[in-house]
Amino acid sequence: MKRYGLMLSCEEYKEYDDICYCHSDALLLQETLVNYCDYGYSNLELIPAYIDDDTTPEQIYKKLSLLIDNADSDDTVMFYFAGHGMKIESEGFLILPNTKKSDIAKTAIELKKLNEIMLNKKCNCFIILDACHSGLSPRGEQISLFVETLSDKSCVTLASCSENECSYPDENLEQGVFTYYLAEAIKGSPLEQTILLDKLKVQICENLEEWCSQNYKKQTPTLVGTIVGNTSIATRNSKPYEYAIISYEKKEVTTVENTHLEITPSNNSDIVSPALWQSNSGIELPKVATLDVILNYNYQLKTRELSAISQNYNAGFFEMASESIWNRSIAILRNRVLALGLQFVSEMVGIDNLDYIQNLPAFEVINLAMELGFINATGKMRLTHANEIVQHYLERDVMEEMPQNESDSVIRPCIQYILGYEDSNIQIEYTDFRTSLKVEDFSGNPTKLESLNASPYFYKKTTIRTLVNLLSSTEGAEFETVESNFILIIRTIWKDLTSDDKYFLGLTFSKHKNDGNTKLISAFTKALMSVRGFDYVPENLRSLTFIEAAKNLKSIHYAMNNFYNEPSAVKELNRMGTKIPKPAIKECISATLMVLLGNAYGRSFEAIEPAEDILQKLSQSDWIYYVEQCLPHDEEVLQKISSGGARVERWCNIVKEFDLKSFEYQNSKIQEFIKFSANLDKNNAKSCANSFYKKLINLN
Repeated sequence: MKRYGLMLSCEEYKEYDDICYCHSDALLLQETLVNYCDYGYSNLELIPAYIDDDTTPEQIYKKLSLLIDNADSDDTVMFYFAGHGMKIESEGFLILPNTKKSDIAKTAIELKKLNEIMLNKKCNCFIILDACHSGLSPRGEQISLFVETLSDKSCVTLASCSENECSYPDENLEQGVFTYYLAEAIKGSPLEQTILLDKLKVQICENLEEWCSQNYKKQTPTLVGTIVGNTSIATRNSKPYEYAIISYEKKEVTTVENTHLEITPSNNSDIVSPALWQSNSGIELPKVATLDVILNYNYQLKTRELSAISQNYNAGFFEMASESIWNRSIAILRNRVLALGLQFVSEMVGIDNLDYIQNLPAFEVINLAMELGFINATGKMRLTHANEIVQHYLERDVMEEMPQNESDSVIRPCIQYILGYEDSNIQIEYTDFRTSLKVEDFSGNPTKLESLNASPYFYKKTTIRTLVNLLSSTEGAEFETVESNFILIIRTIWKDLTSDDKYFLGLTFSKHKNDGNTKLISAFTKALMSVRGFDYVPENLRSLTFIEAAKNLKSIHYAMNNFYNEPSAVKELNRMGTKIPKPAIKECISATLMVLLGNAYGRSFEAIEPAEDILQKLSQSDWIYYVEQCLPHDEEVLQKISSGGARVERWCNIVKEFDLKSFEYQNSKIQEFIKFSANLDKNNAKSCANSFYKKLINLN
């Protein structure tokens, strides 16, 4: 016997009131049937319908018909719906997000048609309806009136309420009470025994009666149809259930479990947890040493390369010596990063362009090397500075020669953080952590969850992107472990994630949905539903083109001849549209500000006007979103402002020109930062930026 199911939930509507908890209800029932019964994810399709998708009644009819056609005589097919339902004259309808009031018959699911499909002689069918929840109000259109239209000759239909009643949610549970008690009844069923729908109905009614008496409501589930023999809707497996007990007086949920998992809040300063993986702090070099002494620590360069570097350096050709060792160093570091997989690196940088990944720019290589533990934050700072020095002296219009001290600032970090290691001796603790995500169930290891919660932000970002990559690259038992850890970790750190990283998850979900990858769609759906994260799923993938253009601009900014190449890249970004999609705001504003702030050697004058045009397009809500939610995590922009000099002055002028002080910010530190900047108080503006920056890279 096989169990099949189609689960449809609708919360947002074009022409009807939006409602809540329907997606949560569908997810709860799906997880209950899979984890506690004989259903599998592959045979239990979950469809959270939205305004921007193309879910139609015909699609649902077709999917159900296909399930029944493929079923054997002893199989079961279940249809579950959570959303608006209503009765028009003598007909009942289930309302979809794009249902039109002027054409309900064609744009809503007709119960008569649904019954015709489910009433068949081939297999046993069940319909479960929980329609619908709108806060603590009854279902807005007297939805329960459609109950009388359910066919008493259908298979078996369990509806959440009787005629002239309403179905209610519970804000404490964040679920519809009907579906919640349905799931509870299934979990509480005797182990390894069949579950009958009529017995579930009795259990649900008992629990709902108590809930209604406490909340002064009336709601009575209804079972209609014909049951032949002891046809079961599911078979309970052997997994025990730790019951959830509802305390109505206190209106809170207390969970009694066999094991207690306590997650330490990330802001608990009394708890000191070990880092998930340690970063390489570089080899120890003498504080004062000649070039030959420093080069003796090398393990990567060949003898002839060392000889050429030494000869150029001793002859005063510091640019040639620096450029040579820099190019070799960044190539080696790039290879170490790419060895973790092109797809993984693509997800880490947030851009799906193979050519870009294979030729990863130096600034991206350095950023990733720090996040993955190849170098520490100090190493990142020194290598970033070295890159800026090398690229500046490669500019075709730079007439000055590189002095010795700047050459030393390039050569020393190359040896200390890259060339001073043999590849076979590099111990990257991150790889051990990555492996643990595939083989270890983190729900049984609260220490690691505590460590993640207490870690600097880049650990959280890297963990999320690692899990996203592992979901795509694992199979079987490893995939199940990764999926479980993905959902658990998303729930654990969701509140700490920046909007930019939440949008990364939403964009990734959209790409999987666009590709039709049902396994990954299911994993992301469960994770996002558990944190109400679908607000971060974009309407389309247009955001990706903006992000790619912004990434290209950043790459040019860090490369040689950036002053010549930035104008065309800025103009390309400016031409992409009058409105930047919200998931792309962080990258687009960040890249634009980097151009306007410039580097230690100045900025591209021809790029200023098109860059300012981009900022002119921003609305007040765009600015508030970037300044309050993105800027505190925008390491590249904060580093430029923290550098002081002309760059902090340019920042202050931008804040004043665009009147950012007039906007309302919730974060008091942001308010202070913007106030100092608008008043052209460069010292305090620099100090605020430096405080954000140090907190971000954990140098405090």
